[in-house]
Amino acid sequence: MLETWQAISPYILPTYYLGVFFVVVNILLENRNPLKTQAYLLLLLLLPFLGMIIYLFFGQYHRKRRIFSKRKLINTAFGQRYVDEHLDLTFNSELPALPTVQGHEKLIHFLNRDLSPLSNRNEVTILRNGEEKMTQLFEAIKVARSHIHMEYYIYSNDDVGAPLAELLKQKAREGVEVRLILDAVGSWSLKRKFYRELKEAGVQVHEFMPVLFPLFTSKINYRDHRKIVIIDGHTGFTGGINLDDRYVNNGKHGLYWRDTHLKIEGEAVKTLQLLFILNWQFVCGEDWLPSDTYFPEHSQAEKDFVQINASGPDWELASIMDSYFLAINQAKKSVRITTPYFIPNDSILDAITTAARSGVKVELMLPYESDSWIVQAASLSFMTQLLAAGVSVFLYQKGFLHAKVMVIDDGFSTVGTANMDYRSFDLNYEVNTYMYNPELAAELCNQFEEDKLECIQLELATWRNRPLRKKLKESLSRLLAPLL
Repeated sequence: MLETWQAISPYILPTYYLGVFFVVVNILLENRNPLKTQAYLLLLLLLPFLGMIIYLFFGQYHRKRRIFSKRKLINTAFGQRYVDEHLDLTFNSELPALPTVQGHEKLIHFLNRDLSPLSNRNEVTILRNGEEKMTQLFEAIKVARSHIHMEYYIYSNDDVGAPLAELLKQKAREGVEVRLILDAVGSWSLKRKFYRELKEAGVQVHEFMPVLFPLFTSKINYRDHRKIVIIDGHTGFTGGINLDDRYVNNGKHGLYWRDTHLKIEGEAVKTLQLLFILNWQFVCGEDWLPSDTYFPEHSQAEKDFVQINASGPDWELASIMDSYFLAINQAKKSVRITTPYFIPNDSILDAITTAARSGVKVELMLPYESDSWIVQAASLSFMTQLLAAGVSVFLYQKGFLHAKVMVIDDGFSTVGTANMDYRSFDLNYEVNTYMYNPELAAELCNQFEEDKLECIQLELATWRNRPLRKKLKESLSRLLAPLL
């Protein structure tokens, strides 16, 4: 054994350097984001062998191209046709001259061009935390008559997931079509028995992109981070809350979980249906031509102007990131942002700081403690720049802040699954709801003010005097921010 090692050891380092050379050439030829290029090069330098492994597993674009080549064809072939046939295109070309939408014309037209038509026959209910969401969700599922479509990143077989599974089995036995998409990494704790029992009861369930070792790949790329429910084509749920009992604050986990979700009734549910159908075709590997049963006509009164937009690694546009950019740049009075993970790219960071310097009141709320120390450190590295620009930063101390909410000028608001970080903007499947309604914006603003009571506010002078070791940890973490 020793002789074998002595024979091959002189070749290990040269072989590694040769491999690094080809990896560097490949990274440069891909012409990816310069920040990501620099981050991977730094990773190869600081972690010689581990950096190579990380790149081979998570950094190669050919894997993305191979996985999503068919997916892109599905979206192109079916997506626009579904929009043309089933979604309300009343405001596709000309917007109503109403104060509700005035000032947001660029954003609305941008989203209209990305399978996200504006509709106003909707009623939106804001749900605070899992306690409100789960109650409403179970009640809606119990009265389902035609179909139940669900798509989740995290599904746990606990005090929430176990009774929900029994309810879904019951509805399937009653003849209701039940389809379920679960991300294989986010829902890694589910056993084969759980899936088998669902299928035996008539529930159609598929995992989104299974991986070999989900427990050890929690940050693997291209995950389905969406939370979507469609019931009978007229009621939908979406937002930040997964199917896990930590969200209902039942005392079992010892950490208060603060989040925001939406219940939508009306025309906008058709967009959620479209997104589910596209992902269902992807996980099944076959075409699905749904009938009008899945896109029923709505009798909802004209109330809430809503657009629902999605993004993903196979999407032509980074539409959620671009929509954030447009919304912040259109702000005239105020911007309120709540997000658990804040690692903005240069465009979003510039939009936020420019708004603050131009006299817009910008407030940002983050968790005091994150579930990832390196992400938390990277987030905090941006605070000096934000505070110097005039942004008010609040750190939520009551528990873990998981809501993804933004309110602009007390009239526009968005709630969704997307964090303000590279992963949500570029790598994961996300979905956000955009609402043009002063009443909904006011309700979310009131929640923001209430949450501020549980926060500490950062002060620039104090923040600059924090210990050097913390500054170094934050700066080093920020160098790897494009990879987090």
